[in-house]
Amino acid sequence: MLRAAPAVVNISTQRLVTEQFQPSVFDQMFGDLQPLYRHRVERALGSGVIVDRAGHIITNNHVIANAETINVGLADDRVAAATVVGRDPDTDLALLSIKLKDLPVMPLGRSDEIQVGDVVLAIGDPLGLSQTVTHGIVSATGRQQLGVATFENFIQTDAAINPGNSGGALI
Repeated sequence: MLRAAPAVVNISTQRLVTEQFQPSVFDQMFGDLQPLYRHRVERALGSGVIVDRAGHIITNNHVIANAETINVGLADDRVAAATVVGRDPDTDLALLSIKLKDLPVMPLGRSDEIQVGDVVLAIGDPLGLSQTVTHGIVSATGRQQLGVATFENFIQTDAAINPGNSGGALI
């Protein structure tokens, strides 16, 4: 846990959304029939994991989908803009890159060695709260035929994955 937690990051995204709405009845009575537009900034939060010293971060694709700007916050309070290196909506994975020095790196394990009953910890950064941890066990491995993705080979756990934990680590 002590080696893994610093490599779990907060991911915050923003995008500008333009919405069209109809003029009010009052406006229409006075001949103003032009559609009206309003702009708002839509924000989202998620988690990610730094996987190498070059600054590559793995997260879920749905965390960064449609984002115009992506910022990554580290456990040591550093923040960096991220760029998308690649994404795969079918497996809900995305790879980001940040340019910072002295990055903590997640030691990667082997999912093919996990066994039902193994104790696991889920580490994430929900709602911008730093480093939350939940625990559970591996309930099943190789889950398939669920119809949620094209490629399915899931690890099932009963560790709570709270909103904003998407993209975080399971250790």
